[in-house]
Amino acid sequence: MKTEVKVLFAAQHIPGGLEAVFGPAGIPMDVAEVQDFTLQRKRQIRVNLTLDETDKRLSVLLDLLKTHGISWLERRYDCFTDEELESTRLLVMWYDVNAEVFAGPRVGTTYDVSEACNRCGAGARQTSAMIIDGEYLHRLEGRRAAATCYDDMLVDEKLAGTLAESGLIGISFRGVFAAFEKRGHIQLPWRQICATHTMPPLSPRSTGIERDELCSCGRSGFLGQAEVPLRLVYRASDLVDIRDVNVTWEWFGDFHFEGDVSDALFPSPLFLVTPKVWRIFRDAGVTGFDWIPIQVVDE
Repeated sequence: MKTEVKVLFAAQHIPGGLEAVFGPAGIPMDVAEVQDFTLQRKRQIRVNLTLDETDKRLSVLLDLLKTHGISWLERRYDCFTDEELESTRLLVMWYDVNAEVFAGPRVGTTYDVSEACNRCGAGARQTSAMIIDGEYLHRLEGRRAAATCYDDMLVDEKLAGTLAESGLIGISFRGVFAAFEKRGHIQLPWRQICATHTMPPLSPRSTGIERDELCSCGRSGFLGQAEVPLRLVYRASDLVDIRDVNVTWEWFGDFHFEGDVSDALFPSPLFLVTPKVWRIFRDAGVTGFDWIPIQVVDE
């Protein structure tokens, strides 16, 4: 495993330009993604740079940006080899947030909230097919798998068939429909992956999670921390009853729920799958996902 750091900043106000910070830091210009464009008649230079956490050039660059009064966004994440992914018990499925499709309660998907938290909606149980907004249909083009804004996992029919025939434990499927304002609902050649097993609560040793504004139920209000890699930790005893497809007990993300499901913003659990699922996705040529091994401790 190695940890990489993604740094994003605007360079248009740096005296001497981007070279004034890249040069002294010893960073070649071609290692960064640079967007140079005009917005409202003003030049904009957006920089996206990724370096290893141990790269000494990183601290030099950040010091130079600070000297020039330039703020930046920083995201740290772990990278793993195939051998590391193969050897773990469970993997977090993490989809590119910029490619998600809008779906869920506000599009027409229905839920049973009789046993859910009446403040945040954690524990809401889906009772219909997954309905996605038809305006987001283009985001499925050319893909074999994707996710909704609620981290619901979607796969095309062929991949769903492969998963169904592979002997996976704890997996089921629902239909997927696209909702259009004038055309109504149209069934898509896609399936939603559903998990039948919920994990026990995470170990407090987990990192990369903010817990500052938890709901009174204790299950929601968890948020990711961009500056700290996500590392979910479970006790060895928590893994006794795992399936190939699982979800976390914790529900992540913002929420707004006042009893009306059609107007709700629900948090959502994370998907945890065995390496067997990862291999099926890899062999199918699926892209757009990060796979993050959990960590196991004896407590």
